[in-house]
Amino acid sequence: MSKVVKANGKLNDPSPAYACGINPKTKLPLKFDLGNPAALKDNIKKQLRILDEQNAVNRGKWYNLPCNLTSQELERMLYYKGQLCFFYSKTLDQFFFLPFTLSSDDGIGLDVYGRYETIQPIPFVGGATEEGKDGEGKERKPSTPIEILLSKMRLNVKYSPVLIENLTLDDVFNSAVILNDYTPQLSRTIIPRWSLQEGIIDAMSDCIPFMRTNLMLNTGITGMRVQDGDQSAQAIETGKSLYQCALMGLPYLPIESAMELQELLGKSAGKSEEFMLAMQSLDNYRLSLYGIDNGGLFEKKAHELQSEADINGGPIGLIQQDAISIRQHFCNIVNSIWDLGIWYEPSETLSKADINGDGVLYDEDEGNNAGMETGGESNNDNEW
Repeated sequence: MSKVVKANGKLNDPSPAYACGINPKTKLPLKFDLGNPAALKDNIKKQLRILDEQNAVNRGKWYNLPCNLTSQELERMLYYKGQLCFFYSKTLDQFFFLPFTLSSDDGIGLDVYGRYETIQPIPFVGGATEEGKDGEGKERKPSTPIEILLSKMRLNVKYSPVLIENLTLDDVFNSAVILNDYTPQLSRTIIPRWSLQEGIIDAMSDCIPFMRTNLMLNTGITGMRVQDGDQSAQAIETGKSLYQCALMGLPYLPIESAMELQELLGKSAGKSEEFMLAMQSLDNYRLSLYGIDNGGLFEKKAHELQSEADINGGPIGLIQQDAISIRQHFCNIVNSIWDLGIWYEPSETLSKADINGDGVLYDEDEGNNAGMETGGESNNDNEW
């Protein structure tokens, strides 16, 4: 008797559903959401997520990456994982940037500083997670050849550059360098940026729908009190709804309530610009988390002096410096082992400095910004 195998597949990425015109939440066609007022918030939230990712991946530029990865692709991996490890596979003759998990099979775990000593790389996407489990928390065995290969790898982590006279074959073939998105807190585990930014993005996506509601409340629509359900049904045919009244210019909105008309009109709505100012403040805070120049949490409506703007902007330079220092230190360690010449520089758009001296303040692709599709070739004179 054949055994029935239950499928446990899950679609975590909503992009394919949206591409097919399906709302992954309601499982209904997207055209059904056009009349849904909540659809505005959902659409704005998706737009803000894309904006936030674009801000994150374009803060700086990587050069001479050996993994067939562009600068944006590497930063995208950091955006969704928080930390990656870089290593060379002798079997595949290829360099990799991949997530990892702590490995203590041989009794080696953390050093006296709480840093990982031995790690195991895992695929960026796939059924297994950092804990080696599937989406339902069950143990999952590697299935593809690359997963099987990675499951057998145990890499020693390097935290400082290796002197050329101390470099060994074990360093080249069995070591890894960890790249963090930002300085870790007490735990060595990094919370990914997409997760950290979710709360502020959700708050920002509320502002425009609230502003639209405020605008509708100021269109001059009048509430009409009715006595019973029959009168309400007749009034509904006339007024339809508040949103329809605002769009179509209908003068009455039926309300089955004992409230008097003057009570309905006695409360004045706030100014619509206040919602946009709130959204601007939230966006400034979001940008400050990346060390990107902004107007600060509070921007004056009147003329603002440059000194006041600098104070409101806050010490964003230290946040940007944190990201730059971590990435450049990572490059120094990698270059000391594999002599690849990779490097990271802040974006000229943000730093307002012509770093490469080409006369323009933007990051021009000169051919060394994308990853090179090569194997384990290196400029190192040591024989591998």
